[in-house]
Amino acid sequence: MLAWLSIQGLALVDRIELSFDPSLNVLTGETGAGKSIILGSIALLLGERADPDWLRAGEAKGFVEGVFDLKARDDLLEALRESGIEAEEGQVILRRELSGDGKSRALVNGRTVLLSELRRLGDLLVDLHGQHEHQLLLHPERQTEFFDAWAGLADERSALAREREAIAGERRALREDRAAWERDRTDEEQVREDLAELTAAALLSGEEESLKEERERLRHRERMLESLRAARQSLAAEEGGAEGPVRRAARTLRTLAGTSSEAEALAEQAERLFDSLREMAGALEDAESKALEEPLPLERLEARLDTIHRLKRKHRSDYDGLLALRQTLEARAKALDPETGRSLDARELALSARVQELGARIDRLVEARRSSGDRFEREVGGKLKKLGFQKASLSVQGSEPGEGRDRAAVDPHAIPGLEFQFRPNPGEPARALKRIACGGELSRVMLAVKSLMAERDRVSVLVFDEVDQGIGGAVGEEVGRMLRAIGQLRQVLCITHLPLIAAHGARHFEVVKSTSRGRTTTGVRLLSGKEREEEISRLLAGARVTDTTRRQARELLRAVHAA
Repeated sequence: MLAWLSIQGLALVDRIELSFDPSLNVLTGETGAGKSIILGSIALLLGERADPDWLRAGEAKGFVEGVFDLKARDDLLEALRESGIEAEEGQVILRRELSGDGKSRALVNGRTVLLSELRRLGDLLVDLHGQHEHQLLLHPERQTEFFDAWAGLADERSALAREREAIAGERRALREDRAAWERDRTDEEQVREDLAELTAAALLSGEEESLKEERERLRHRERMLESLRAARQSLAAEEGGAEGPVRRAARTLRTLAGTSSEAEALAEQAERLFDSLREMAGALEDAESKALEEPLPLERLEARLDTIHRLKRKHRSDYDGLLALRQTLEARAKALDPETGRSLDARELALSARVQELGARIDRLVEARRSSGDRFEREVGGKLKKLGFQKASLSVQGSEPGEGRDRAAVDPHAIPGLEFQFRPNPGEPARALKRIACGGELSRVMLAVKSLMAERDRVSVLVFDEVDQGIGGAVGEEVGRMLRAIGQLRQVLCITHLPLIAAHGARHFEVVKSTSRGRTTTGVRLLSGKEREEEISRLLAGARVTDTTRRQARELLRAVHAA
C-alpha cells in the first residue's frame, strides 16, 4: 500500500503530506482546486515524463516522495528482489526530483536509478486508471496475464513459456552441433591428415625455444673452443703463461717469510694465487675436453626447426597454436565417430516430440481460455450493467490454436495471447480497450474488470480518476460499493465528484485552493466528523448547502457505513 505521500514545490503545491488508509481513500474538492496535481504527482512517482513547467514558480527544485508498505505482500517483495531491489523493513521509498534546468532524478530507497527502472517498479506497485499513460490493462500482454490468473491458467502459461525457452535453447545447440558435425564430415580427410601429421611431429611444450637456444650455442662452439684453449695456454707454465711467474714469486717470498710477519703474509698470498691459477687452468681444460667430446647435432637440430616452421606456415599459427590445434583436431576426429551422428539423430527426434507436445499443450491452453471466456464475459457483463452499461459487453479475443502453435514454433516469446474487446452498444463493432476515448467510460470498464480480479491482482494500489464521469444515482451508488469492495483486498485511491462514491471512503481528503498575499496554493486536508458531512453536503447541493443537505449527508454516511 501507499502509506505516505509527500509533494513539495510542484505546480500550485507548496508542501503536502498525506497518510493513506490501506483500503478505500477518496479525494474530493471544487473543480480547479488541484486534484489533478495529486494524480499527476503520483504519475511522476511512477516514472511518467517530467515537464519543467510542473515546477512551482519561484522554486529551484521540487519533489514527490512515496513510501510503500509491502510487509503483507510477500509476492511483491519477491518480485522486487528479482529486480535487484531489497525492501528495507518491508518498505520501498520512491522519490522523483525536478530542477529548474529541466532535469529530473529518480531514486529508490535513496539510490539513483534509471527512469526505465522506476517505470518497471511502478508497474509492480500501482495501477492508475483515468490517464492513458499508466493503464496497464490497455496492453494485450497484461490482459493475457490478467485473464489467465482469473481463469487459473497462469501456472500453465508460465510453464509453457519456460518449456518454449528450453526448446529454443536446445534447437540452437542442436543446430550448432549438427553444423559442426556436417562440417567435420566434409573435411574428414583433411582433419585426419592434419592430425596424423601433427601427431607424428610429436611437438612438446617449450620445445621450439629450447631448440633455438641450443642452435645458438652450437653455432658458436668453435669460437668457444678457441677461447677456452687460449685462456688455458695463458695460464699454463709450459706455454710461458702466468702460472710460472706466479710460482717463482711465491718461492722467492717464502725465503723471506722468517724475517717479518709482513713477508710471511705476502708469501701466503702468492701461494694462494698460484693455487687459484692452477685450479682455473684445470677447469678450462675440463671445459675444453667436454666441448671436444660433444657430438655435433646441428644438422639434425636445424631439420627439426625446419619441420616446426613448415607446420606453422601451413596452419598460419604460432607454436602454441599448433599444440592447441592438435587437441582440437583430436576432438573433431573423435566426434566423427558414427555414434556421434546417431546421438544427433536421437536428439532431433526427442526435440521434435517436445515441439509436438508443446503444440498440444498450447492447444489445450487456448481451448481452456475459450471455455473460461464465456463465463468471464457473463460475469464482467453483469458488472458493466451495474455500472451503467446496460447493453455493453466485453469479449475475449484469443488466438486460434493453429495460429498460436505456428507463432510459438518461430518466436520464443510467442505463447499465444488474447485481447479484451469492448462493445458499447449492440450492432456497433467491438473495439480494443485502448481505443475507448472517454476517460470515465474506460475507468468504469476497468473497474468492472478489476472487481473480478482484486484478490488475485498483483499490484498493491489502484488509482481511479474520472470513474464517476457521466453517471449518478443508482450507478454511482454501485460504483461506490464496488470500489469499497476492492478496497477490502487492495488499496484504492479515487478522485470523485459524486457523494455516493465519496461516502464509501474509509478516509476522505478534500483538495482545496487558497490565495494569500497574491499567491495561490493547493492544499489537502483530512476530513472527519462535521467537516466530512459538510463536504458531502457540498457534493450533494453544490454551493447551496442547507440543513436539509447536511441531514442527507449524515444519513448517507450512516447508511453506507452501516451496510
